[in-house]
Amino acid sequence: MLRHTRSLLVGAAILAAITLGACQARADNAIAFPSSLPWYNVSRPLTLADLKGRAVLLDFFTPGCINCVHMLPVEHELKKRFGERLVIVGIDSPKFSASATTQGLVDFIHRYQLHHPIILDSDSTLWGAYNVPAWPTLILIGPDGKVRDRYIGEQDVDTLAGPIKAALADAPPVSKLAPLPMLVMAGRASSLSVPNGLAVSKDEVAIADTGHNRIILADDQGRVKAVIGTGCAGDADGGYGTAEFNHPHGLTFYKGSLYVADTDNQRIRRIDLEHKTVSTVAGTGKREFIGGGEYHAMKANLNSPWDVAAAGNMLYVAMAGNHQIWRLDLKTHRIQPWAGSGREGLRDGSIGSAEFAQPSGLSVHDGTLYDVDPESSSVREIYLEKQRVHTLVGQGLFNFGDRDGPAQHALLQHAEGVTWLNGNLYIADTFNNALRRLDLSTDKVTTIVKGLQQPAAVAPLDPKTLLVAEVDGNRIVSVNPATGKAVPWKLKGLKAHSAKTCAKRH
Repeated sequence: MLRHTRSLLVGAAILAAITLGACQARADNAIAFPSSLPWYNVSRPLTLADLKGRAVLLDFFTPGCINCVHMLPVEHELKKRFGERLVIVGIDSPKFSASATTQGLVDFIHRYQLHHPIILDSDSTLWGAYNVPAWPTLILIGPDGKVRDRYIGEQDVDTLAGPIKAALADAPPVSKLAPLPMLVMAGRASSLSVPNGLAVSKDEVAIADTGHNRIILADDQGRVKAVIGTGCAGDADGGYGTAEFNHPHGLTFYKGSLYVADTDNQRIRRIDLEHKTVSTVAGTGKREFIGGGEYHAMKANLNSPWDVAAAGNMLYVAMAGNHQIWRLDLKTHRIQPWAGSGREGLRDGSIGSAEFAQPSGLSVHDGTLYDVDPESSSVREIYLEKQRVHTLVGQGLFNFGDRDGPAQHALLQHAEGVTWLNGNLYIADTFNNALRRLDLSTDKVTTIVKGLQQPAAVAPLDPKTLLVAEVDGNRIVSVNPATGKAVPWKLKGLKAHSAKTCAKRH
């Protein structure tokens, strides 16, 4: 993701010309952290003196960026390898206004359970000082305070591990290092954790309890009928009590099954509601950017599947990491990129030439697939028969805000969820903490509810009720779209998951 003015998104590929230009005029020595910037996960701001003798990896990111999110497990693995000799410092240089706030960053830290030191660089002071061109950019500083390398865009563990090991060749052992003043933010204990997916059938409500790695099934009154998954991150198939998920997101009911976008497993899972079993229907577990081709579903490498929707024996997958919509044929078990060139952008036209920007929420109705793209703050419609893409709301990768009115002028901010109900689209406008409505007959956008806590998914419970999943409120909210009244939708009989159980198992 490269800045235009502040950056321009280019998805998984960083243009060589821009990379070469960015390598000019860069710092040779580590730059002192400005004293005015707030820190998180430490008891006091760190200084360069604190970091002397260690390798330091500065991670310039912006919350919500899928490329930045992909770096988190890589950094976790690097910390496991190098321990206290490596310090990872996250630097939030935000794209969205919501990410420039303390609350926005705190929500992101809780959402991804981050434990390393993080700075809120809301005015991009450090970004400018290091001449950073893209999200994510990583800068490796040696134990002597010298800038050794920098990496633009997503990187893998092996690419970073070698230079880090080389930087530490002559560094002092851990026993000679003073401990850092770490103070990890306390987690938010709740029965639901970061719920990021909703689906409703005639008889059941399904909730992706993303932070707890499980799926909840309830009736229309919120009475819990089943908890699917052990709650421990993993990829095991099997019965409800033994199956495992890894940060599942989108859900959809279809022909007696519940399909799950099992995001961090890079898989699509099928829950057989009759036999109460979980199986994998697509994905090898490896993440890879693949722009084209057709594959047997079980041999395809996926890239952060975020949501699913079904129509006509086809399962449509919002492949956030590829900036595409994929399609899985449930009869032939073949999967392929279907809509989107793979280039990150906001472009209409044929499904082959159209551009998406981190598609994250899907809804299908009457031959039309609706999609929300958080990174362009847009709502798109795809005509399934004509195979054409059209933008309903959204103006560009860096055009966002909070404005009602005619659809061509309305603004959203990093919307992640969408659903159709009674001729309207209801939009989980995530970074605006709002539920918005697009009237498809008048092309007018209005705000239904403000003050939600980062709504990320929305689904109709009945013709007069919407359910909204709040990822930072750790709850489900019931909304009357006619009046805007919002009240908690309580789950009855849901037991809190204990992380200690998983720790014992591993």
